[in-house]
Amino acid sequence: MIKWANIFISMILEALPFIIIGSIISSTIQLFISEERVKKILPKSRFVSIIFAALFGVFIPICECAIVPIARSLIKKGVPIAVAIVFMLSVPIVNPIVILSTFYAFNDIRIVLIRALGGIISAIVIGVLIEFFTNKKEEVIKVKSQYENICDCGCEVGDYFYNKSKIRLCLEHASKEFFNILRYYIFGSFLSSIFIVILKEEILNNYNKGVLMPIILMMLLSFLLSLCSEADAFIGKSFSNYFGVPAISAFLIIGPMLDLKNAILISSYFKKSFAIKLFLLIILVVIGFSMTLTLVYS
Repeated sequence: MIKWANIFISMILEALPFIIIGSIISSTIQLFISEERVKKILPKSRFVSIIFAALFGVFIPICECAIVPIARSLIKKGVPIAVAIVFMLSVPIVNPIVILSTFYAFNDIRIVLIRALGGIISAIVIGVLIEFFTNKKEEVIKVKSQYENICDCGCEVGDYFYNKSKIRLCLEHASKEFFNILRYYIFGSFLSSIFIVILKEEILNNYNKGVLMPIILMMLLSFLLSLCSEADAFIGKSFSNYFGVPAISAFLIIGPMLDLKNAILISSYFKKSFAIKLFLLIILVVIGFSMTLTLVYS
């Protein structure tokens, strides 16, 4: 019980700064950045925009805990779905803290390159495919009843809106965003901490044979453990005694893209049909990339 409580509390405390940052950035985008400005910032070429989104994480240390509401805000501002999804999936993998922690954990530049390049390539493929499978007129963002009488920045319409400064409105919306994210994150952390406690070494020994099974098992573990991308490399390193590079890469790539906490957040912000398509594409693309690595590490 004490071990579970320590894990549960540490998961929440580690994520809090990033959730706050994500909430503020999301609110700032909603209030201060117009659709016209977004269109001016993005390269006119769709291909260049996607590459730009995939590499943007190198400059911002934001983990998967906070990236979902930011991606939603970008879509609401007219950013193409492919660009927003590539941004959402790649940033938690290629941000500088994750790259440094991965190198420190493994002390192997090959693992760092596999994770970074694998994350970028997988994010681009997923982004392109999700836009291809999404109808242009399809609403992908979920509209919650609590926001039905709220303007685009998240604040109630009427005199209340016009009589307040944008900075105050931004902070108020950021606080609403923060608590909205936090409740889903706490629920996901609660479940993940339970899985961490009950995980047994016998499971690893029984399912580390073959080619596909180790990859699937490591992806499942990454999903259930829901580790922050800044720290998951150290756990991934501990699994290297049982699994090869392809399975470890699957663990390191899918975690920042799709874990139990993130799945709950994505499901709360996006339409069910869109979320399901996104989940399936993430799983299939990461399996495909990891299976490709088996040709080198067989």
